[in-house]
Amino acid sequence: MENNRIDYTTYHLPELEQDCWDRLVTGAVKSRTPFHTPSIATLHQGEVNLRTVVLRKTLATERELRFHTDIRSPKWQELSQNPSISALFYDAVDRIQLRVKGKAVLHHTNEITAEAWQKTSLSSRKCYLTRFSPSSYTDVSTSGLTDDIEHENFTLAESESGYSNFGIVSIQVQSIDWLWLNHAGHRRAFFDYEKGSFQWMIP
Repeated sequence: MENNRIDYTTYHLPELEQDCWDRLVTGAVKSRTPFHTPSIATLHQGEVNLRTVVLRKTLATERELRFHTDIRSPKWQELSQNPSISALFYDAVDRIQLRVKGKAVLHHTNEITAEAWQKTSLSSRKCYLTRFSPSSYTDVSTSGLTDDIEHENFTLAESESGYSNFGIVSIQVQSIDWLWLNHAGHRRAFFDYEKGSFQWMIP
């Protein structure tokens, strides 16, 4: 096989669907794996906006994916108005692409965010301590952080003020479009959770 460790031509749809979720679970817990940083797309006034996020948690049984964000960010506002969301995952070694579609559920100052915040490192908490909101324009190149915070010269207690800006986006997965790029012939499948159907597709 051309740089592929698995021959997906032998897979049945249920096994393939399980493989998708296994990869998503791994992506959430192992930072060096390809599925750890998907691209997510939102809609705003008829325009598509893309950005890369960090996959923080996968709940396979619930078909749920989670990532963290600043509630002052444009994506939070966009999802507040339109919860439709897509996530794109790609493994360049195994040549596996997943296009995940779903609805976003936003979490802020609840049990889910409180638990995640307690597990968030000091270096990651920095992201929520900027004085101005993400995407604000500025006259100079800056992180938006004070020097002390930028150099992590602050305590965990002092970082608690960032919790008010901390949010979690939960993607309730409605479908997965799976694609395997293979020199002998690509393969594609679609898992539709709303209709409860798994189907092969022409790539």
